Amino acid sequence: MLDQPRLVGRSSSHFTRLARMFAEELDIAYAFAPVYDLASRDPADYAGNPALKLPVLVLREGPVFGTENICRTLAERAGEPRRILWTEHLPDLRARNAQELVWHGMGAQVQLVFGMQVARLPAESVYFAKATDGFRDALAWLDANLESVLQALPPRDLSLLETSLFCLLEHLAFRDTLPLAPYGHLSAFAAAWRERPAAQRTAYAFDVATSG
Repeated sequence: MLDQPRLVGRSSSHFTRLARMFAEELDIAYAFAPVYDLASRDPADYAGNPALKLPVLVLREGPVFGTENICRTLAERAGEPRRILWTEHLPDLRARNAQELVWHGMGAQVQLVFGMQVARLPAESVYFAKATDGFRDALAWLDANLESVLQALPPRDLSLLETSLFCLLEHLAFRDTLPLAPYGHLSAFAAAWRERPAAQRTAYAFDVATSG
């Protein structure tokens, strides 16, 4: 069963989608194993990840924990060499700041979604209010700097920055957190990336367990 990689995650997760998009862009066949109960505290439900986090890439050699770690592992297994732009290849401070704010936004959205929509904790908590303010300001910074960041990037077939940014932006509407409409540059970027075959094959959805 491990002749091809098995990706354990959720179709509704932007971290999982980032890993899936890398697999699709790199033409790597994989099996997808959804996790239905995000409230589970059993590491076995997370392919043995002791941190109880997703996604996990299960290989014959063992599990791979963490999205960026998975993306790099997939790149190593690609049949054809690709020009992949990783964080360490970003050309300047502004681009590296952009990647940091994308990671921050993805983490903040998990905080908001899990805290308020899954755990149903009170939305008026300063914990969520501060996360929302920081998330909104990060999106504003990304919108203001996106054009100059992209123009400075070297030639590439795929970049972690752009793929992770797209996954974050698409997740805003899917999980109904913050509106994307106020950010014109980010909206245009997301619309362009939405046309990629890898994006269309990994659209967000809620996994539903089948009975029988």
